[in-house]
Amino acid sequence: MPTEKANSLRRMQRIATGCVAAAFTVRVGAGFLPDLVWVGFLRAFSEAAVVGGLADWFAVTALFRHPLGLPIPHTRILPRSKDRIATSLATFVVGNFLSRDVLDRELNKIDISTKGAEFLESKSDAIAARATEYLPRLLHALDDADVSRFLESQFTDRLRKIPVAPMVGRLIELLTSGDKHERIVNDLLKLASDGLGDNRDVLTGLIRKEIPVPDSFSLPGLPMALPLKAVKDKLAGMIAEEAMKRILRTIGEIRDNPAHEIRLRIRERIAKLAVELTESPGMISRGEEIKVEFLANPNVTAYAARVWTEIKTALLEDAALENSQIRAHLAGALRRAAAQVKSDGLVREKFNTALRAAALDILSGNAPQFARVIEETVARWDGEELARKLELEVGRDLQFVRLNGTLVGGLLGVVLHLLMKML
Repeated sequence: MPTEKANSLRRMQRIATGCVAAAFTVRVGAGFLPDLVWVGFLRAFSEAAVVGGLADWFAVTALFRHPLGLPIPHTRILPRSKDRIATSLATFVVGNFLSRDVLDRELNKIDISTKGAEFLESKSDAIAARATEYLPRLLHALDDADVSRFLESQFTDRLRKIPVAPMVGRLIELLTSGDKHERIVNDLLKLASDGLGDNRDVLTGLIRKEIPVPDSFSLPGLPMALPLKAVKDKLAGMIAEEAMKRILRTIGEIRDNPAHEIRLRIRERIAKLAVELTESPGMISRGEEIKVEFLANPNVTAYAARVWTEIKTALLEDAALENSQIRAHLAGALRRAAAQVKSDGLVREKFNTALRAAALDILSGNAPQFARVIEETVARWDGEELARKLELEVGRDLQFVRLNGTLVGGLLGVVLHLLMKML
């Protein structure tokens, strides 16, 4: 189907050819007119216009094909010179558009970071949606066993390098700094109080076992043994109840009195424990032993696998939701990043400097590859195809050469006729 360029080219060809034909018609008609002065000038103009138009038609046509199909030497120039044109075009483009100086000058005119931020801001939802769409494919492509081994190795390698006891000591110091220790002591006391209340039956059972009374007792002369189990159970219950009341009352007094002796001892013991964990060689050594025992536990490997399975399942389930949190968070993160870049001139300039340097290195460093692509692409074209492509691009403008040749040729014919009259 003819393109607009092809239609425009044909229109200009018809116009240029029509001008030559009109000049030829005028010359033929002028041959039947009497030999008047103005007729002489008309004949000179039309003759020279025909010659000029035909000469430029020949020159323009010879670029793309043989004029009238005749294999005239030095015609059909573009198809015959295809390979040389490919090399020249590649050299021209690389030398004039991909040189380091040209690229550096043009890249410095572009605020790459702002344009990138605007793109992220406008396309954040689409980018997040596409990333979330591909997330399940990525997760399914991963080998679960490999990921589990990787997580396990990362966890164990990092843990081996960490001195556990000093780390726990510093954590205790951090948690008990300022007045935080008061809240911790209160929490411990509440935990103890709740634990005692929830385990009253266990406590009663322990007390019952410790009471040195047999379940039954027999006396000489009595026909049967006396059942003491009920008495023992009741006694254990009474002792447990009283013990529970006293313990809970004591815990309450400790909680209500910041200066209580036991509270002070608890604080002192916590502080001492933090120091021992940090400085005591024995505690440090024991911490390392516990760490080694922990890492040797086969449940560690199973835990890494469970962690990955839970993470993978959560990601897949969320990615399938219409209101995916991953998609929303990713889109929000992209918008925040774009806003930060746009609002912070220093960040924007740093990005620009880095991106321009990277683009300059990539473009200039690959200039030979660009030249090769241009050269190979043009070389793959058929000679006639190359001629057609170039004619569609510049052929319309070349028809003005024909028009100008017809007009200028006619004017020169008039000038020459005038000079001949004057001599």
